[in-house]
Amino acid sequence: MAWLLIVPGIVVTVWVAGVVAATDLTSPPARLSAFKKVLAVFSHPDDETVNCGGAIRGFSKAGAAVTLILLTGGERGNPDGVADPGLKAIRRHEAERVAAILGVSRLIQLEFADGRLAESRAEVMAHLAQAIPEIAPDLILTHDLSGGYGHPDHVACAESLIELKKTRFPTTTLWCVTWPGRVVRLMKMAGVLRVEPAVERRRASPTLRIFIGASLIPKLRAWFTYRSQRRSIARGFGGLIPILFGVSMLQFEYFAEVS
Repeated sequence: MAWLLIVPGIVVTVWVAGVVAATDLTSPPARLSAFKKVLAVFSHPDDETVNCGGAIRGFSKAGAAVTLILLTGGERGNPDGVADPGLKAIRRHEAERVAAILGVSRLIQLEFADGRLAESRAEVMAHLAQAIPEIAPDLILTHDLSGGYGHPDHVACAESLIELKKTRFPTTTLWCVTWPGRVVRLMKMAGVLRVEPAVERRRASPTLRIFIGASLIPKLRAWFTYRSQRRSIARGFGGLIPILFGVSMLQFEYFAEVS
């Protein structure tokens, strides 16, 4: 019967070690209460949860009105990468449920083609240039220029918003989601992250961090809600540990402010 005590102890030890290994305290903490209108712009349904679901929930709990814009329907989010209108409808419905879980005040789902966002960059920028003044955010969240792992849609989204920040909205604060070096190294060791050097050169270094805390629970619920993406999520950290157990080790989300 001793295993009844040993196994939970091992699990807790692994989790604590993972938290310590994945935590970088060199970036200063951000004050959620400093922002009243937050706009999160991401490429596909689930990007917002994977990248900063804890922060979105945290901003909502702190009293901010959070608007989420998803640029595509994610219709190519299947193993074959083939456009599937049925999958698009499923992911749109999943995103609606996730928006409620994360406390999103307004969800806007656009119709740009999944996998071809770069081809529509002018149209994307025109739409965002019109939407941003209407929403009037004091903070915008999006991908960084690496796109996390080089996804061209993520990169196109980041490039569009960074250009708009510099040319049209210089006084609006823009934070790009990123990972500290230690997290990147852990993800590579676990086989989760495989990217070319050119992608790594575009990765932003964190300039601030947000403690997730109790917002981890709705973030994990949101991950589970994206059932259409369960296959990719279930692969876990290179098959070593379940992905959601790994996600729970990430007690902070990191961002780089665009100056």
